Amino acid sequence: MMSKKILAIDLDGVIIDSLRNMRIAWGNTSKKYSLNISFNTYKKYLGLPFVEVLKKNGIYENHKKIIKNFNSISVKNFKVIKVYKKMINTLNILKKKYMIIIITSKNKSRAKKILKLKKIPYDDLVTPDDVFRGKPYKDSILYIKKKYLVKNTDIVYVGDFIVDYKFAKNSKIKFIFAKWGYGKQIGKFAVNHPIGLVRMVNHLLKYN
Repeated sequence: MMSKKILAIDLDGVIIDSLRNMRIAWGNTSKKYSLNISFNTYKKYLGLPFVEVLKKNGIYENHKKIIKNFNSISVKNFKVIKVYKKMINTLNILKKKYMIIIITSKNKSRAKKILKLKKIPYDDLVTPDDVFRGKPYKDSILYIKKKYLVKNTDIVYVGDFIVDYKFAKNSKIKFIFAKWGYGKQIGKFAVNHPIGLVRMVNHLLKYN
C-alpha cells in the first residue's frame, strides 16, 4: 500500500531541462513586443508565476498577449525539452513508496502536455491555476494538505532555485536542493544526481 507521504517536486530544472525552450520562447516574445530584456535577465526570476516574472522585469502592460505568445512558442518547441538522465527511473522507484506531486509555475495546460509527451510518472499536479498565489507563497502546500489530509512532516519538496527554497520555508516543510538545476545551492539538504533523491527522500520522510 502506498505511503501517505508526499514527494512534492518542481518541474523545470529538476525533472526537465527546459532552459533552451524558454530561451526560444522568450527571444521570440521579447522581439515581437519590443521588450528589450535579455534571457539572462528574464531567467533570474524563474520559478515565480509568469505574471510575476513579467512584473519583476518591469513589464506591466499587455500581460495576456505576452503570455499567450510565450506559451504558443513554447508548445511549438517542446521537442527541445530534455528529461534529466535517470529521472524517470528515480521517479518510478519513489512512486512505489510515496505520492509524487509536481508543483510548477507553468500553467496547467502546458505542464500536462509536457508530462504526457515526456512520459513522466506522477500522481498529481499543482499549478498557479489551482491556487490563489503561486511560489514562494505556501498556498500550494495548503492545497495539498487539505486535499490529501497530510501534515507538514509528511511532505518534502525538491527544487533548484531560491524561490523553491523560500516556498518550502514559508510552507514549513523540508527542502532538498537539486544541484543539477539552474540555481545556486541553498539549504541544508542537497543531492548531486537524480538517483540520489531516493536515499535523501527516504531519510527525510523516515521511510522504513
